[in-house]
Amino acid sequence: MDALDTEPPGEDDALIASRVRFLAGLACLNSVALGFQIGAVSAAAPLIQDTYDLNSFQLEMYEAAISAAAILGAVLAGVVSEPVGRLKAFQISSVLFIAGSLMQAVSFGYYMLMVGVCIVGVAVGFGLSVDPIYIAEISPQGDRGYFVTWSEIAITGGQVLGFAAGLVIEIIFSSWSGSWRIIIGCGALTPIALFLAVAFVIPESPRWLAIHGRVDEARAVLAGLGLSRGAVDRTLEDIAEEQRIAPAEDASVVGLLTQRRALKPAVKRILLVGVGAAVAQQLSGCDAIFYNFLFSLEAVGINSTWISYSILLGLGVVKLCTAILSCHLLDSVGRRPLILASATGTAATLYVLALFYAFCTTLKGNVAYQAGIIFFYYVYIFVFELGLGPGCWLIPSEVFYNAIRMRAMTLATFANRCTTTGVVATAISIEDAWSWAGYFAWYASTAAAGAAFLWIYLPETKGKSLETMYAHFEAITGSEEHSRPFTPSPFQRSLDGAGDAKAAAAARDQAASASKIV
Repeated sequence: MDALDTEPPGEDDALIASRVRFLAGLACLNSVALGFQIGAVSAAAPLIQDTYDLNSFQLEMYEAAISAAAILGAVLAGVVSEPVGRLKAFQISSVLFIAGSLMQAVSFGYYMLMVGVCIVGVAVGFGLSVDPIYIAEISPQGDRGYFVTWSEIAITGGQVLGFAAGLVIEIIFSSWSGSWRIIIGCGALTPIALFLAVAFVIPESPRWLAIHGRVDEARAVLAGLGLSRGAVDRTLEDIAEEQRIAPAEDASVVGLLTQRRALKPAVKRILLVGVGAAVAQQLSGCDAIFYNFLFSLEAVGINSTWISYSILLGLGVVKLCTAILSCHLLDSVGRRPLILASATGTAATLYVLALFYAFCTTLKGNVAYQAGIIFFYYVYIFVFELGLGPGCWLIPSEVFYNAIRMRAMTLATFANRCTTTGVVATAISIEDAWSWAGYFAWYASTAAAGAAFLWIYLPETKGKSLETMYAHFEAITGSEEHSRPFTPSPFQRSLDGAGDAKAAAAARDQAASASKIV
C-alpha cells in the first residue's frame, strides 16, 4: 500500500489531505521548472534562431538537447535517489536547473547555449524520475491518482508561465532581439524556491526512510502528516508486507535490462506496462508540436508575433485547465477508460490537422481556415491532457513495486526521454521533407500506435495497492508464487524484531496471569 493508507474518512482526513497537498505542491516546483523551460523555448525559439542565425538542423538540436540530456539525468536519478534519498535528488535537480538557465541566458554563442540547455536537460531527467515517486510515497492510496497528476499539472502550469513570459517580454522589449535571454533566465526562479523548500520545509519520503531502516524517522514524518499512532503502525506494516511479497531481483537499472530473461513473467509485464505507457505519451508528438507551434502558424499566414504568442498562451491555459479536470476524473472515472479515450482522440485530432494542412498552400491567409486550424489545435491539447498527458506518468507510479520502483521509474523516464529526443530531433526535418500535412500525419500514426499498445496492455489501477497490482500481474501471466525466498531489509528486520518483542511481552503477561489464577 502507499505511504498513507489510513483509516476510513474521519475528522483527521482533512488535516492529512491539507498537509499532503502542501508537500505535493512544493515537490511540484520541480515540474514547474520543467514546464517553464518547455514554454520558454517554444516562445523564444524564433528569436534564438535569429540571434545566432541557426539553420534547421541546429534549431532541432537545441530543441532536442533537453530530452537527450534528460536521458542522462534519468539514469543519474536512479543511481542517486535510492541511496541518498528523494530530497537530495531534488536539490541536485534545482542546482542544475539554476546553472543551466543562467548559462543559456548569458550565452555568447551557439555552443555555450547548447551546454546550458544540456545542463537543464539533466535536471529535467532528475525531476521526471523523482517527482511522481515522492508524491506517490506521501499520498493516501485513495487519492494517489489525484496527487500524482499534480506533477503534470505543474508542468503545464510552468508552460503557461513560459508562454506568458514570452508574451509579456515581447510586449515590453519588442524592439530588442535579445529579449529571449530574459525569458530563459526567468527559468532559474522556481528552482531557487524549490531548493529553499527542501532545505527548510519538505521532509524525506517516509517510505524511503522505512525501507532504509530509519523507522523512527519514518514514524515522525507520518505523524507529522497527521496520522494517528495506529495508522502509522499499519502504514509501516503495509510497506513491510509489500517488501515481503515482492521478489528480490537485482533492482539496478542494469539488472533490469541485462537480466531481463531471469525476471519472472509478472515483472516483465509490469515493466512492459509502465515503460510502455511512458513511451506512448511521447508518441503523440506533443513536445515537438509545442516547440514548433509558432512556425506552424506562420505556415498558414499568421505572422503577427503578438497574435501568435496570445494563441500559444491560450493553448497553455486550456492545457492547464484540462490537467486540473483530469486529476479529478482519473480517480472518479478510472485510469484505463480515460487514458484510452484520450489516446484515441489524440490520434484522431492529429489526422484532422494533417487534413487541414494539406490545403495550406491554397487557403493560406484565409481567416476561416486559420480559425479551423486553431480550433483543432485546442481540441488536440484538450484530449491529450484529459488522460494521456498525466495518466501515463501515473501508471508507472502505480505498478512499480518497491524492490524496483526507483530504478524502474528511471527506466520509464529514460525511455520517455529517448522517445522525445527522437521525436523532437526529427520534427523540422520531417516538415521539410513531407510538408506540414505529412508532419501531422506522421505524428497521428505514431500516436495511433501508442493508443493501440495501451488498448492491449493497460490495466485499471484505480484504488489498487501496489501489492494488489503485483498479484494482478502474477495472475495474468500465470506466475503466482508467494512462497519465494525473501531477504529482509533493515526496516523489515526492525519491524519483525519489534513484533517478536511484543509477542514475547504478551506471552510473559499471559504466563503471569495464568500463575495468578493458579
